[in-house]
Amino acid sequence: MEWTDSKARPDLIGQTGSVTRNLTIVDAKEYPTGTSVRVSDNMGEEYWTGLEDIDLDL
Repeated sequence: MEWTDSKARPDLIGQTGSVTRNLTIVDAKEYPTGTSVRVSDNMGEEYWTGLEDIDLDL
């Protein structure tokens, strides 16, 4: 996102935070080291992540 009337915000560089998305698990595989899940999010993206990296609504 870039506009001609924008100004730099160097005070934000390096800050951390989190993003909340709604996920649907579309595939899952269990390995000796853990479980990987393929998720589809509410932004239209699909990707693999670890089951320990998401919070499920049970």
